[in-house]
Amino acid sequence: MSEAEQAEAPTIDGLFKFAHGHRVRYDEVDAQGVVGSASWLNLIQLGRIEYLRYLSLMMEGGSFSPVQAVVRKSVIDYLAPARFDDALAIRVRAAWLGGRSARFEYVVDNIDNGLRPVVGETVLVCVEMGSLRSIQWPQVWRERIAEFEGEHLQIGQHA
Repeated sequence: MSEAEQAEAPTIDGLFKFAHGHRVRYDEVDAQGVVGSASWLNLIQLGRIEYLRYLSLMMEGGSFSPVQAVVRKSVIDYLAPARFDDALAIRVRAAWLGGRSARFEYVVDNIDNGLRPVVGETVLVCVEMGSLRSIQWPQVWRERIAEFEGEHLQIGQHA
C-alpha cells in the first residue's frame, strides 16, 4: 500500500460512528474478577440494540414483531481484561449488508485504562417469525443503515 493510500485509509475510530457507554456491573464479572466470556456476548448485544435504537430500527412490537433480526454467528477476540466498575465504550458498526444477512462489527474500549478488551463480529439474519424463514431486509433497514454508515458499508454479495 502506498503512502497516499495509507493516508486515505480510514482509522478504526473513523469507521465506528456509534458508541454506547457502559459501566461494568457486578453481575458481569466472573470468579476471577473480570468480565466473563458470556457477559461479553451480552455487552455486544447491548451495543447492537442501542445502535438499532439510535437508527430507529428497533422492530415495532419488540419480541412480538413478525420480522426479527436474529444472530446466526458470533465471533469474539478477547484481548484484555475489564473489571467491575470500568467505564467501557462499546463501538458498533454495520460493515456489510446483504440480501438476507448483515455483518456487525464491535470494538470495546476501556475508557479508564485505555485498553481494548474485545473486538468481535456477529452475522444477523432477517427472519419472518411465523415461518422461521429468512427474508429480505426491509427497505427501511437498508436505507437507514446505508445513510448512517456511508461509503464504508459494503452492500451485496460477500467478497
